[in-house]
Amino acid sequence: MRVLVTTVGLVGHIFPLVSIAHALRAAGHEILWATPQPELVAKAGLPAFDPAPTANPMEIIQTVLAKYGLGFQISRDEYAKEIVMGGELLARLGEVTIDRTVAVTQGWRPDLVLHDELQPAGPLIASMYGVPAVEQVLSVCGYREIRDEMRQHLDEVYDRHDVVGPPEKSAFLDTRPPSMRHREFDGWSMRLVPYSGSSVLPDWLLEPPARPRVAITLGTTTPGFMDLSAFRKVVEAASQVDAEFVLATGDADISGFGELPGNVRAAGWVPLHSLLQTCSSMIHHVGGGTSMTGLVTGITHLTMPLSADAWQVSEQIMKRGLGVEVATPDEIDAEMIRTVLFDSSMRAAADEVKAEIAAMPSPADLVPRLEELVG
Repeated sequence: MRVLVTTVGLVGHIFPLVSIAHALRAAGHEILWATPQPELVAKAGLPAFDPAPTANPMEIIQTVLAKYGLGFQISRDEYAKEIVMGGELLARLGEVTIDRTVAVTQGWRPDLVLHDELQPAGPLIASMYGVPAVEQVLSVCGYREIRDEMRQHLDEVYDRHDVVGPPEKSAFLDTRPPSMRHREFDGWSMRLVPYSGSSVLPDWLLEPPARPRVAITLGTTTPGFMDLSAFRKVVEAASQVDAEFVLATGDADISGFGELPGNVRAAGWVPLHSLLQTCSSMIHHVGGGTSMTGLVTGITHLTMPLSADAWQVSEQIMKRGLGVEVATPDEIDAEMIRTVLFDSSMRAAADEVKAEIAAMPSPADLVPRLEELVG
């Protein structure tokens, strides 16, 4: 069968769907992926095209944030406002991909549409062709409220393509660990097999660390919107802990961190999953994909939520006993890091969640169900 994959053009929306796409391809099915930043998909070994070559996702984000008077950093108390803002933002990011995706697929008619839960092009195109739509969750919380809000901004594009509602057949791939499902979705349980990009791994990452290793990451979007000097206290606290710290911030200018102490390695960009497999803990911004990868690898968490939905994810991590949360990076101190590194109850909880995830059906296990859905 022909499977159209369509995602928002951001790393956190593209990478989570790579493994199920590979599973479908390995089973003999044809994949075509529509997303801005198609080079990320091509590096994963899958065919892709750019459905919005003239659009700039970062400009869209900045424009919508400004409209609602919000900065990149959003407090827990602004969650209701973020739902409204997020609905419009994701509608704008998604709708710019729809027209060209429709044009391309008129000559390449899909039998199934696979999409991330916040890409509105997926359900619309599936409805247009009368084929099933399958969405995949992006975080331990899911984004149901934002998804529902998003639909309210899409009447014009639905009318333009003569689509009146959702597809008749659909499914939901739920990668959340069973013990962290604070609400139930009517979905198919599937193990997240993390994909974090392709790379030749550096030698130091192939060797067991001489002492506990802690990853420090801010994701792929944060460095473009925030002055990294706001996180200087994190590095200062790390200098007082007997552990190795890996600063994984991609191509971002790290001068804002100040002079790095001897136990902090500036790694640039390395595949997050490969890095976390060697770590005991992670200090992070609570991105959906970052957090889920941490759960898969069984590490503990020191969280610095930077958006209202990140506060929701962090809340679930705390409820499961997996770490410590701070309101701002300035609150982090050496004792917090030691707690996250060495607390036995946190370590046991992380091991339990890792085992839960390992027991979930793999992407390959889900392929027959997807084939049956198509019929």
